[in-house]
Amino acid sequence: MKKLVTIILLLAAATLTGCAARRVTTFVHPEYDFGLVERIAVVNFENLSTEQGVAGYATRLFITELLAAQAFDVVEPGETARIVRDLNPSRGGELDLQGLKQMGDSLGVQAVIFGSVGEAAALQGRGTAGHTVSIDARMVDCKTGSTVWSAAVSLGQQSTLARALGTGETTRSDVVTKAVRKLVRSLLE
Repeated sequence: MKKLVTIILLLAAATLTGCAARRVTTFVHPEYDFGLVERIAVVNFENLSTEQGVAGYATRLFITELLAAQAFDVVEPGETARIVRDLNPSRGGELDLQGLKQMGDSLGVQAVIFGSVGEAAALQGRGTAGHTVSIDARMVDCKTGSTVWSAAVSLGQQSTLARALGTGETTRSDVVTKAVRKLVRSLLE
């Protein structure tokens, strides 16, 4: 009987840690009033990984999760991309205060979200396969240029037992979705 209880507990632990977070880091500005933010722009996430298309996918998921939460009005991505092109920053996630103010005025937003995918890879091991992804995002106030929220999520490969049981995330899409949801949840909590 004792062995059966031990096996059940091990199976439950493996199921719950199907794709365990390796790292979740969050910063929220202690004095910022998020109630003043009604409309935001999300700049296309930068892809720092070797996987093509993952940053665009993460950006679209991030916007969808924000819209689903009904927390902010989100500017149409094409309009945001047009303004970023017009401002012509050296890198998409690096605007100076003047650029942020211009973006805020042009789009009627109080804040801009920048992000990047640092890692996205399929992992193969002894009898296991899985995916890893690291995504970070930050919200910057358009008037002050201050970062008011920042979070980084890194999800790793699922355990062998979880994979054998068919639990947890098995595709890149699943892992990216879970990481984006963790990011959005950290912004809204």
